[in-house]
Amino acid sequence: MKIIWYGHACFWVETRGVRILIDPYPDVDDDRIGKVDYILITHEHSDHYGKVELLSRLRGATVIGPPQVYLMAVSDGITNVKEIRENQTLELGNGVKLTAFYMEHPSSQYPLGYLIEGERKVLHTGDTYATPHMRKFRGRVDILMVPISGRSTANEREAVQIIEDVRPHIVIPMHYGTYGTADVERLERELKKKRVWVLLKVMKPYEEFSP
Repeated sequence: MKIIWYGHACFWVETRGVRILIDPYPDVDDDRIGKVDYILITHEHSDHYGKVELLSRLRGATVIGPPQVYLMAVSDGITNVKEIRENQTLELGNGVKLTAFYMEHPSSQYPLGYLIEGERKVLHTGDTYATPHMRKFRGRVDILMVPISGRSTANEREAVQIIEDVRPHIVIPMHYGTYGTADVERLERELKKKRVWVLLKVMKPYEEFSP
């Protein structure tokens, strides 16, 4: 399994030979993104949808997203697109499953997070705040991708609450650095203060990680 962080909330995940790109934002360096089978979009905001039209055409990938994203993609002339809704599961091939879950992001019409089940179970939360419903993922997640920016989403302290609720094996912070500021060191301090013990994987943009 391989994971590459392209900055902000954009990740490339390869598991069991299935290549998935999540939330390509407008400023991502598309020349550094390799082959892609599926592009997952968590919600309709431009910092998550930004380069879908270009990358879907260049890579011949299937776009998957909630109803608003589906309509946007069709309007942009993308024909290889699938709509997904809360609690729906799609088979991506080679035994890899994708399940969508509703997230707490009030400025979006239909915000989703995605649980990718392949060699490991990876949860990309999209944009979300800390809410009690995150506890339903406890024991179901190996790798958690969680926002920390505090800009219409969880900040470092709230991210710790999400981590405590989910209790994954590995946490990768996201949604910081590209737009606005957040402090990964503060996240580390909050984890220690709350006595939440987890492997925190702080990635650099375009870094590859093989968990």
